[in-house]
Amino acid sequence: MFKRILIAVTMILGLAGVARAEVFTIDKTHSNVGFSVKHLGISRVHGSFNDFSGTVTYDPADTAGWSCEAVILMASVDTRDSSRDGHLKSSDFFDVEKHPTMTFKSTKVTPRGEGRFAVEGNLTLRGVTKQVSLDAEVLGTVESERGQRIGFSAKTRIDRMDYGVSWNNVLESGGLVVSHEVDIILEIEAAAKK
Repeated sequence: MFKRILIAVTMILGLAGVARAEVFTIDKTHSNVGFSVKHLGISRVHGSFNDFSGTVTYDPADTAGWSCEAVILMASVDTRDSSRDGHLKSSDFFDVEKHPTMTFKSTKVTPRGEGRFAVEGNLTLRGVTKQVSLDAEVLGTVESERGQRIGFSAKTRIDRMDYGVSWNNVLESGGLVVSHEVDIILEIEAAAKK
């Protein structure tokens, strides 16, 4: 009898843990999906994507239940220069006609202390999928008149050559017009699904 009660209590506690996990939808009006790349070896060009969507599953008591996934529309690239944006959309870079989206799907979240986490997952760009690790920080949660919200920042660095984004020119000095390394910077606010 005691064994059956113990199993029932364990199951109830397990279900309670699952119930705490909530799914949040990314609010793109309060979020930014950005990137930064070195230009001419002397400065950094910043850009962002204006059209994206995704979800975050979050349980403050158990990081094992955390997950996130996102879809970014590559044609929404914005570097504040329409000519450069057009070049980025071409087959030299993103090839948006053949590969209209970039996606990310997490596979594991590991606490790093003081509200920081490593979010590992699969990033797909131009049809190539590679595992990346995001350095993430939960900025907080809040109850508002629109329901519960969560905010976090995350960043990672990728080598664009790994994804076939290989266009470049060599400068007379021997340097590259565009560096191979690209920093991806995320500032995300998400709202609990109702």
